[in-house]
Parts: sequence; C-alpha cells; structure tokens
Amino acid sequence: MNSVLQPWFRPEQPGWRQLLLFKAGWLGLVLQPMHSATLVLFLLIWWLWQLKPAQRLTVFTLWGSGLLLDTLLLAGGVFQFDSVWLPFWLVLLWGWFSLFWSLVFSPFLQRPLAVALFGLLGGPLAYWGGAQLSNSLQIMTEAWFWLIMAPAWAALLLWARHAELWWWQRLKGGLDAQI
Repeated sequence: MNSVLQPWFRPEQPGWRQLLLFKAGWLGLVLQPMHSATLVLFLLIWWLWQLKPAQRLTVFTLWGSGLLLDTLLLAGGVFQFDSVWLPFWLVLLWGWFSLFWSLVFSPFLQRPLAVALFGLLGGPLAYWGGAQLSNSLQIMTEAWFWLIMAPAWAALLLWARHAELWWWQRLKGGLDAQI
C-alpha cells in the first residue's frame, strides 16, 4: 500500500484519520447514497478482512443488532424512509458505523457511563442530522423521537460493549488462532 495512504487505512492504529473517514462515509451515504455505496462497501470489506477475529465478530454483532433495532423503530413509526424496508444505504451505514465503533470509538470509550452518554447523544443526533440532510429519512415529532432513540441507542451501545468484551474473552483461549 502507498505510504501516504497507509496511516489512513491501518486498523491497528486508530485516530483522527479514521474518524474523518467515518464522517466522510457517513456523509456520503446520507447525501449521495447511489454514488458512495460502492466505495463504502469496498472499504468495509477490505477493513473487515484486516480485523482480528474478535473485532470482526464485534462488528457483525453490532451490525445485526443495529439493523434489528432500526427495523423495530421503523415498524414503530419512530422514523420512515421513502421505501418500505430499510434502504441499502442504511444497511451499509450500519456496517460502516459498526466497523468504526470497533476501531475508533470503543477503544476511547472504556467506561459504561461514557458508552451510554455517547449512545444517548450520538445515536439520535446522527438520525436527526440525517433527516435534515436527506430527503429519504423522516423522523417523528422531535420530542418523542429523542425520548425513544436516546435510551434505545444507549442500550444498544452498552450491549455492543458487552458483546465486544465477551468475544475477546471467548477467543482469548486459543480459539483466536483457529478463526
């Protein structure tokens, strides 16, 4: 890999570059999903290939849990899209967020209170911002939206932290080398 690009794409050294890549992917998927989906999918697959098994399983656990949460919230009317099901760009965005949760956010949010606060604020803000920038996402009345999304996201990220620790402990006993 080119030495100029290497610091941007190394999963073992997360930092501000990866945070910028996360935000660029988020903005691309929200603003121009048709144009950015291929690049995000390619980078997501490449990064998944680079991760350790416990990190990869953490990403897939959060990705699936997030899609389940969004499906329930969509069915409950908390938000809606211009399609009946979750759009492909949102499915990719969950993978993108899950990857960067494992690479960037989780290593810096070590305490459960920090994880919960990140979920309480970050999750609803991401959807609120997405609704402001995108024509395909509409959210319910803002007060109800925040009252539902904030605890749901706090619980989701606390669950992700628990699952991450479980995967690391589970694979620590030699199973890591087999996967």
